[in-house]
Amino acid sequence: MQIQITAIFSDYDGTLCPTDLVRSQENMIPEELEQTLWDISQRIPVCIISSKDYHFLHTRTKFARILSCIMGIKTLTFKMYKKEGRMTNENIKTNYNSEEEYGDTLNCIEYSQLIVDDNKTLQGNSSLLASLADNISIRYKDILVERKFSSNKQILAGITFDYRHLENWRLYKEKLEPYLKEMIQKSQSSSPVSGANKLYLQTYDLHPFIDVYVTKCDKGMAFDYVTSKISTIEGKGKGPQKIMYLGDSDNDNPAFIKADVPVCVRSDDRLNPKLSCSKAVKFDELSIILKRLMDNNFVFSDSIIDYN
Repeated sequence: MQIQITAIFSDYDGTLCPTDLVRSQENMIPEELEQTLWDISQRIPVCIISSKDYHFLHTRTKFARILSCIMGIKTLTFKMYKKEGRMTNENIKTNYNSEEEYGDTLNCIEYSQLIVDDNKTLQGNSSLLASLADNISIRYKDILVERKFSSNKQILAGITFDYRHLENWRLYKEKLEPYLKEMIQKSQSSSPVSGANKLYLQTYDLHPFIDVYVTKCDKGMAFDYVTSKISTIEGKGKGPQKIMYLGDSDNDNPAFIKADVPVCVRSDDRLNPKLSCSKAVKFDELSIILKRLMDNNFVFSDSIIDYN
């Protein structure tokens, strides 16, 4: 069966860059794959749906027309602009005080939307998250605690407790992760924070990290919202969207289920999670497959993937 793809949605971490890289490392998209995504973005929309925040994603995914950040809690649409130079972590450190400052100079945000309008709940849960992040980072110093903020940096919307950088991360997954979950649950029941509501915990069967968010969120919700925005920015009369979704982990399953062409990207041989996806490609082959799709005018068939 052939499907005319009208947009490509993709996860970032583990899909466009390998799983074993963490935020503090040079976890950029490989140059060849980035160029392919730029080429595609000149013809059909490329959008990112990620657990990462705007301040991490924007400088690394300038080809994206829409960023749905922090599992869809914050979604932003951008003006189209041509590829300039490849922005590396070192470029950011050298030329700008922060990733946010670099993003602000582009003046390219058209629209942004938070998934929750209840500011009291957001503020209360943001404070609760901050306290939880501080407690765990003090108690477990070898765990990386990644804080994820709204684009204006006023709301701490998510945190990741990450131990993929440790040689014995499997032991942490087995032994320590249950204690982290217990701490998260207790922090809510005993919270004195006014306005705090139930946090949302995202766990993974195999991946060596867990996420906590200020509100219920998943990539299926983000997928629906990004699809509706694609129809808006592409203009009326485009007809039904046919979406290819690229992902690698458990949290991509709600999006895989909704996609017309779900494709799992394998970037780490140690991990083989159960995914709602029958098509899989190796990370090193992703650029080749996307080029084949582009050369076929975005008409997808199984032969695009099964070409060997």
